[in-house]
Amino acid sequence: MTATWRNRVILAAPVLALGVLLAVSPTSEGPTICPFALCTGTACPGCGMTRAASALLRGDFDVAMALHPLMPLIALQLAGGWVWYLLRRSGRVQAMSTRTLNAVLIVTGLALLAVWVSRLVGGTLPPV
Repeated sequence: MTATWRNRVILAAPVLALGVLLAVSPTSEGPTICPFALCTGTACPGCGMTRAASALLRGDFDVAMALHPLMPLIALQLAGGWVWYLLRRSGRVQAMSTRTLNAVLIVTGLALLAVWVSRLVGGTLPPV
């Protein structure tokens, strides 16, 4: 894949993802495609995020929080990462240090696990 093609994909991906999320109804029932849920019968730490993102885009914050309470944080991180990529590509900012990026990823992963455990113990995981 050439660098130009890769850059086009990276620039277009968020727009395509937003279009798909707007087309998906957050209350629609369908088959689960989560490998963790299919193997264990239990929702994974990220289960509910797609429907939560769709609800968030539609402005239904309460439904988004009920489906997955970390979706607003993840959405901000995704938007910030995309803007950072655009700024980095234009030469306006320096590359983020590996240490900073790793810290953000580790804290996000720990938050996902903490929410998953609390929902598992509280019995509020989404159905599989």
